[in-house]
Amino acid sequence: MSLLSEAVTQAWYQNKKWIWLLLPLTVIFWLISHFRRVCFRLGWFKSVKVDAPVIIVGNISVGGTGKSPLTGYLVSELKQRGFCPGVVSRGYGGQSDHYPLIVDQNSSASEVGDEPVMLYQMTQCPVAVDPIRSRAAKRLCDDHSCDVILCDDGLQHYALSRDIELCVIDGKRGLGNGFLLPAGPLRESYSRIRDVDFVIVNGKNERLNLEALSDKGAGVATLNGTPAYEMTLRPTALINVFNGSQLAIETLQGLDIHAMAGIGNPERFFAALRSLGANVTAQGFSDHHDFTQNDFSFEDKKPIVMTHKDAVKCRALFTESEPDNFWYLPVSADINKQFIDQLCERLALLSQ
Repeated sequence: MSLLSEAVTQAWYQNKKWIWLLLPLTVIFWLISHFRRVCFRLGWFKSVKVDAPVIIVGNISVGGTGKSPLTGYLVSELKQRGFCPGVVSRGYGGQSDHYPLIVDQNSSASEVGDEPVMLYQMTQCPVAVDPIRSRAAKRLCDDHSCDVILCDDGLQHYALSRDIELCVIDGKRGLGNGFLLPAGPLRESYSRIRDVDFVIVNGKNERLNLEALSDKGAGVATLNGTPAYEMTLRPTALINVFNGSQLAIETLQGLDIHAMAGIGNPERFFAALRSLGANVTAQGFSDHHDFTQNDFSFEDKKPIVMTHKDAVKCRALFTESEPDNFWYLPVSADINKQFIDQLCERLALLSQ
């Protein structure tokens, strides 16, 4: 992570006053984003509807909030309830001369992006990649008989019509100083939360003004009038990047490791490793970082532990000899069952 981006991120979440110098640019950003949304609402810009309910798993702030683990959780829960879900992704970081792409076991992160490969490995469900998300969603409906489409990210991608919107927020960082980009971390204003169907708070809430619900059957809390549920991410095992062998989480207790993360919020990953008892030497990179062998040039042979998202890119770096000290830490989501019950009730109403 560059010093400039780190300084800006700290200013967003630590209420540094100098960031207010960017407020004139924030006003311009608001005018452009607001005009764009109005154009979609009025039908001046086309929003494509596909032949299946579309669930958007997104956020209103930049940086990692836990959207992909939530998407994996939803796929698993929907499968258990008889649905045939498919996942749509923009495929950030991937490059191809043809779209849409359907991810399989041979897909590389350089072609389809790191998150689609990870999502396919997590869910084993059809994952379609296309910068034009509606085209990917249509492919899943037509060729894979998907009856529910999950769009990983894309809350602001109004060109794809949606039926249900989920907004994921980091409970520790909240929404920062509440400003829109670039003076703050928000892609859309706080009022946008009132329009979504559910808020998912990743981790223990420390920054959000959640209000208790009078109707306990409707959820655990509300944020700006929208039902809000807490999500907990639980590490499942240490998995070797190259040979797939597994170690129990308890192995990290007292272990000296190098922790590497090229995700939206590396500090969350490092904090999780420390909470598991590891002695962490941390190195964070920007989201979707393109790793090279030089990033792992350590003099010692301490285990290197990374996220699942980073691991899918590192497999291609070592073609001649595969190191045995590369591990990744996958996580699974845990949410109040009331949430998935309410979500499935919405889906049932949409199918009538």
